[in-house]
Amino acid sequence: MSTKQLKFLWTLTIAALLVMLIYLANHLNALMDIDENQMPGCVMEQGSCTVTLSSGDSVRLSVSPWPVLALKPVEFRIMADNLRLTSAQLALTGRSMYMGIHQYTLRPSVGDNTLAVNGTISVCTEKVMPWRGRVELETASGSEQIWFDFDVLQM
Repeated sequence: MSTKQLKFLWTLTIAALLVMLIYLANHLNALMDIDENQMPGCVMEQGSCTVTLSSGDSVRLSVSPWPVLALKPVEFRIMADNLRLTSAQLALTGRSMYMGIHQYTLRPSVGDNTLAVNGTISVCTEKVMPWRGRVELETASGSEQIWFDFDVLQM
């Protein structure tokens, strides 16, 4: 293979990688893009908040321990009184800065209508870092998407 052909192949490979990276970045941003006027959500204060779903039912979201500290284990919990929860997927990302997407599957707790998972938030670049959770909630009456905002402290 000649030097010209080799340079052309390297240029083509680099261009293809750049196109893939741009596509991946756009795809990940779209995954966490939330229209707060169309999707119900809440801002956590003191580790919990309540979201009213489109069906009129409500769910309580909680994070403990509160406040959330970077690199420390955290429990994310979803509870409902009048709605049967079957499963949920949770995706977490930085709200003002891309910090990766942390994805978890919440599992039912024994004996009550609660879904929970333990996770860890990555190291933050600021003393107080705003994060957003997006939940794909599976209920007996169908699928719902909700969001919640919370702050993570860097210690």
